[in-house]
Amino acid sequence: MLSGWQKNRLRRKALSRRTALVKTQSDAGRLLAGHFPDEAWPSVNAVVAGYWPVRGEIDPRPLMETFLLEQAQLALPVVVAKDAPLQFRAWHPDDALEPGAFGIDVPGEKRPVLTPSLLLVPLVAFDARCHRIGYGAGFYDRSLSALRAQRPVVTVGLAYEGQRISKVPAGRHDVALDYVVTEAGCYRADS
Repeated sequence: MLSGWQKNRLRRKALSRRTALVKTQSDAGRLLAGHFPDEAWPSVNAVVAGYWPVRGEIDPRPLMETFLLEQAQLALPVVVAKDAPLQFRAWHPDDALEPGAFGIDVPGEKRPVLTPSLLLVPLVAFDARCHRIGYGAGFYDRSLSALRAQRPVVTVGLAYEGQRISKVPAGRHDVALDYVVTEAGCYRADS
């Protein structure tokens, strides 16, 4: 297990690498749907929680709009408290968003809170076993634990292929994803 400063150093290097990738792969978000696993594809009326891309994250919106066309319901995450799981509020691409925590736009408070059966997760780095490095605040780890305590949820990390590293160091609270999908392929946790 890496110490906190070592993991933070790895995170900074990965964020720098991702910033370089976004400049050269502007169409990567559109390519995700071609690699999305059939067994994770949402059914009609399923709730899919994505994210609003910031800081060079691969753009999930083209994939989310594909799910919407196939009659899934969409939601975006909202930070409601520092040590709490995320809340997922209903979202449609035509909705106006409001400024939220960390400068990320979110659906307004009047939008319904939904429980996703498919969660799309932004990544800083990942490995072929679908372990991930996030931003370090633990929001997705807490949220995945809370969601899985309620009901089954499929978790899919979205990233650029260039964000893959040989091995994500084990963390005390880290929760592995079911899949990671990139513009170039799909990784499955059980393979």
